[in-house]
Amino acid sequence: MSSHHDVPLVTKRWGIYSVSELSFAEFLTGHWREMSHQLGFASSAVDRSVSELDAVLSPWGDQPIGSACAPPSFVSADGFPAEMSVSWKGGDAELRVLFESLGTEPTPRSRQEAGLALTHRLAETRGVSLDRFHAVADLFLADCPLPNRPTVWHSLAWQPPHPPTYKVYLNPQAHGPDRAIEVVTEAMRRLNMVAAWNPVLQRLPELSQRGHEMEFVGLDLDERARARVKVYFRHHPMRQSEMDLIAALAHRHDTERAKSAWRAIYGGGHDTTIDNEPLTCLAFRSGSSGPEEANLYLRLPDNARSDAEAHDRIAALMRSEGIDPIPYQKLIHSIAPAALETVSGLQELLSYRTIASHRHADLGVYLRFSTYQAPTCQTTTDPEDH
Repeated sequence: MSSHHDVPLVTKRWGIYSVSELSFAEFLTGHWREMSHQLGFASSAVDRSVSELDAVLSPWGDQPIGSACAPPSFVSADGFPAEMSVSWKGGDAELRVLFESLGTEPTPRSRQEAGLALTHRLAETRGVSLDRFHAVADLFLADCPLPNRPTVWHSLAWQPPHPPTYKVYLNPQAHGPDRAIEVVTEAMRRLNMVAAWNPVLQRLPELSQRGHEMEFVGLDLDERARARVKVYFRHHPMRQSEMDLIAALAHRHDTERAKSAWRAIYGGGHDTTIDNEPLTCLAFRSGSSGPEEANLYLRLPDNARSDAEAHDRIAALMRSEGIDPIPYQKLIHSIAPAALETVSGLQELLSYRTIASHRHADLGVYLRFSTYQAPTCQTTTDPEDH
């Protein structure tokens, strides 16, 4: 099953959640609480994390979800401005939410301003540092941001007993796709990561011609010296054998092990064309001679016939990596709006990352809450990975 042309849709994909009268904050904090419960997190800690999530969604979180998001957010195919995910690292679960702050006006400029305002508010949060953001922010901001592109996005990640951590996501194409390489190269210079970036920079002209598009830049809003810069690439239609070219640039990526994830989602056998635009993320740290890690994001909708089939594939891969799938299975069933056999697209992506010192890979599942009735005329995105 290599592309969506091979799998007929027999399930409901759009508008699977009927929540137009709820506010964004009610919907998202409710799901956050339920997912935390299914992952076994302590109730008192969950209460604190829900309060923190509610605070960062303010003030726009009080708006009703309604029947459409205008203009539609680039976060999701239907325009909904948030997604959630859960990942397993060393067997421990981490819960995350990625979102685009909505502005006071229905314009990309207003959303960019709302994202900047939240970033500045986060400076008051324990463990958050905006030093690196301030060093590069001007490179990624536009006077007139274009529709159907990211503005300034954020993610909150929580792995108890640690406090939540934050990232900011920026648009390297803010001044046009032709300047993306220039923008990221200057950002890496300012962040003292030239040595880590150069091995990728040398390959970018060739890789761009082959259909690997640089789409996002993510910054850990973190005080640690080892905080990351992450660069995300979208893969336009190409043969499966081409997909690993970006990930293979990372020191800790294991191409052979990663094949198990490709087989789980796209099937094995022939070197067929994949045209549902998976992504690869490279993680950079200061002092490294190249990208250290790569994370693959492999799409499930239109490739699995239903969320039930997606669920089964993910659970099988988790077992093969020594991860107990039962908490994940309980979580999916608890938040699904209908039987998994009747819906598609709740489980949007599977992420897969190999770490040299780890026996098992890190896995993640990205969830899209399709609340609106049709896709927008945009390409969907998925930058969240921690």
